[in-house]
Amino acid sequence: MIRRARSGGMPEFVPAMHAALGAFPTGQGWAIEPGWEGLRCIAYVRPGHLRLLTVRDQPVAGMFPELRALTAAAPRRGMVLDGTIVALDDAGVPRGRLVHRRIGVSRPGATLLAEVPAGFVVGDLLWLDGASTMGLPYSRRRTLIEELGLAREPVVPPPSWPAGDAGNVLHSARRSGMDGVYAKRLDAPYRPGRCTRSWLRVPVRRVQRVVVGGWNPADPRRPASVAALLLGLPDRDGLHYVGRVGLGSGPDHRAIAALLPGLRAGASPFTEPLPDSVARDAVWAVPRLVGRVEFGEWTADGRLRLPVWLGLGDDAETDPGPPAAPEKPPAARGGSAAVPPSGPAAAAAATRPQPPSGPPVEQTRSRRLEQHFVYNALSTIAALVRTDPGRARELLLGFADLTRAADQPADAPIPLDTELSSVQAYLDLEQARFGRRLRVAVSVAPALLQVPVSPMSVLTVVRDSVQQGIEPRPEGGSLVVTVGADGTDCVVTVLDETTGQRQEQRIGAVPR
Repeated sequence: MIRRARSGGMPEFVPAMHAALGAFPTGQGWAIEPGWEGLRCIAYVRPGHLRLLTVRDQPVAGMFPELRALTAAAPRRGMVLDGTIVALDDAGVPRGRLVHRRIGVSRPGATLLAEVPAGFVVGDLLWLDGASTMGLPYSRRRTLIEELGLAREPVVPPPSWPAGDAGNVLHSARRSGMDGVYAKRLDAPYRPGRCTRSWLRVPVRRVQRVVVGGWNPADPRRPASVAALLLGLPDRDGLHYVGRVGLGSGPDHRAIAALLPGLRAGASPFTEPLPDSVARDAVWAVPRLVGRVEFGEWTADGRLRLPVWLGLGDDAETDPGPPAAPEKPPAARGGSAAVPPSGPAAAAAATRPQPPSGPPVEQTRSRRLEQHFVYNALSTIAALVRTDPGRARELLLGFADLTRAADQPADAPIPLDTELSSVQAYLDLEQARFGRRLRVAVSVAPALLQVPVSPMSVLTVVRDSVQQGIEPRPEGGSLVVTVGADGTDCVVTVLDETTGQRQEQRIGAVPR
């Protein structure tokens, strides 16, 4: 029940509306938006004053002091926003487990604020300057949000797409590691406290390459029979167990059943003990077979939730696709598709994601995508949806590629050509934001395109030059990025033509 203020002004409490679980709707009349993992809250905002209540009516404003930035855009008689408090991982993807580090800390210190900065994703507008907006259609509420000018760090109104772009949004969410996408009816009012099918949550089914480390036989008396495969992901210590998947009948089942007996091993290849129910009748295998599974999400203990076996193969990526497929495959947007490392185990390791709560295996990762870049990029994309939807679509897919690149282990080399695709995705986003203030020329010796380099090694140098040299100057500037050979070293050089400042870094060794 809505609690009204005694003065008749802005309400003191509005119960949140909830999304129903469903599939993508057909037809027009829907807005499609990325899902955000975090802490759902209702924000009651006046100039200089903020109340943040969770959907269970618990106050949390003191735990997130940086969100007082919301008060700067509040009209005189206040506003009420439905949104999500988020914290980003190293790849720039919101993770609930990071927000949980802040919950319960009533006065977070400088160290925690720096380690886990929080943001607020604005999902809806319930009250504005003395009047309720809940009876307005969502399309109108969304327009009012945009007119408020809330897009300033750490606040971001997410991009909202027409139904025809559902495929691009879902493809981007899958590549970024998000676990859901929302569909909202454009003509629907906000219904406090209700779960309604005018707002749908569509789970993202992900595809992951895995290594087979054994199997459970269909009949323990016949060890060669195969009922379920035991799956793992390689890390520095060996093969990390991520779950098992059943096999149906068909040619792939018969092919696996024919291959596994020749790979039978005397001991488990996994780095940790498996659950008793799995290990009791397990038959171990030399980890050489690579396959693909589709799954819902990572569990808290680092397991695949509801995996479905898709087949053998170590393809670079498989995307079953939503009802509306992306207009172009990722490789067609400039640059080359990723070239997987040789060998099935290396191939499976190359695209291992960092799941929301696991797997609990530490990896050395590339430098993170800073929060301010992520929020600025999303705000830029959101602004372009109305004025240049084609470009916004390309930037969204490029942003997904960039988050995927940032999620790769820093000690798993990739071809320079693949790294340059990430650099181009970053520059496209920054040029959309800066316009004519940023001019960049990139020159690379073709013979170096397959040199193995660490993920984000070139991107880090380019990004530092943009953020430190171009962004602070009102007039902007020009950068020249050169990748060449210096003896046996592959070196990236970034020249700021305005100041003459040069950054140089060795990024790999040139094969003899």
